[in-house]
Amino acid sequence: MSNRGELYSTLLIKNRHRIYGFIYSMVHDHHASEDLFQDVSTILWEKFDRYVEGSDFAVWAMSIARFCILNWRRKQSRLALPLDDDVLIKLADESVKVSCEFDDLRGYLRDCCTIIPSQIMKVLHARYNRDEKVSSIAKRKNKSVRSIYLTLQKAHNMLLDCVERKMGRSLQ
Repeated sequence: MSNRGELYSTLLIKNRHRIYGFIYSMVHDHHASEDLFQDVSTILWEKFDRYVEGSDFAVWAMSIARFCILNWRRKQSRLALPLDDDVLIKLADESVKVSCEFDDLRGYLRDCCTIIPSQIMKVLHARYNRDEKVSSIAKRKNKSVRSIYLTLQKAHNMLLDCVERKMGRSLQ
């Protein structure tokens, strides 16, 4: 596979959930969304020579998906579709904007996790990555449940403050 083909595959795999989520948010039908995702994937590959490396692949893909969705809606005209195309386009544009903002927030949060002391990060990891119950964490660490809740609260506050600072800087 060429480097360009590998790049396409990597970007598509990395952004699959974002693109599929965008499609589903516009059609609200899992089967149609899966079919549309396959169509979009094919078109993305056909047009991949137009993709500017380093730009946001998901945003580019969602702009192509938007046209596929509009075509799909036209073919479905015999069905009662609750939204007209203008409303759908506005929703699609807003969805792309929110998706980009979410990616920014996720990046800020990832950066902010580096300032959290390792012992607190271990508690966060146990609670949220492994979905461990607070009582289980407390027992394993030989601490009170209240102590673990206070640790989580401290971590949440530190992360919130850090993310808000980073957001403030990005707005300036």
